[in-house]
Amino acid sequence: MGYIDIHCHVLPGIDDGSKDMDETMDMLKTAADEGISDMIVTPHYKQGRVGISRKDIGELIAEVEKYAALSGIKIKLHPGTEIYYNSSLEEKLENGWLSKMNDTEYVLVEFSPMETFPYIRNALDDLLSLGYHPIIAHVERYACMLGNVENVRIVRDMGCRIQVNAGSVAGDYGFKVKHFIKKMLKEQLVDFIGTDAHDRKKRKPEMGKCVETIRKQCDQDYAEELLFARAKRELLI
Repeated sequence: MGYIDIHCHVLPGIDDGSKDMDETMDMLKTAADEGISDMIVTPHYKQGRVGISRKDIGELIAEVEKYAALSGIKIKLHPGTEIYYNSSLEEKLENGWLSKMNDTEYVLVEFSPMETFPYIRNALDDLLSLGYHPIIAHVERYACMLGNVENVRIVRDMGCRIQVNAGSVAGDYGFKVKHFIKKMLKEQLVDFIGTDAHDRKKRKPEMGKCVETIRKQCDQDYAEELLFARAKRELLI
């Protein structure tokens, strides 16, 4: 098994990610060339603005994988959603309309970058109380988290998982972000890596520089956990 990307926007024509099947194929080829074998596709869900049902995601995955096979691209796609938190998610999660992470009880959840820490903590607590396992999408993007490792420890100790973007690990978003992630990696607070890929040019599904950085900064066992082992064990069951 290669690397596992748990956060990407490669499904065509759904959100601000891939605009059509041609772009999707280019993105999947890049991912395969970067050593990625599995991707959990996570189209955005924002209530009243953008979203696609679990049923439709499954049908679109089947279509994309058919085109990928014809193009000789060996990659496996799994259903998921990047859910923008609001307090009325419960019904759509309970009735199966919203896709959880590969039909497990994990949910990938995002917030406004400027949201307060008490709001995020309370939202995560609500999801935990409903029996879900929140994965915080790109934790480095939230002002209340960036540079404040203690807040990351708090939500992780609550039972949440932490996802960071591959480009952030590699230093593509500046020294402050890279330094913050380096501190989290040192304390082994990061659980999952995602490319958060959106297109074939500026936000491609690249993993190479991230892998190099992780293998330099982390011991071998933790590097393997981050790059594929934990995702395989917890999400690809």
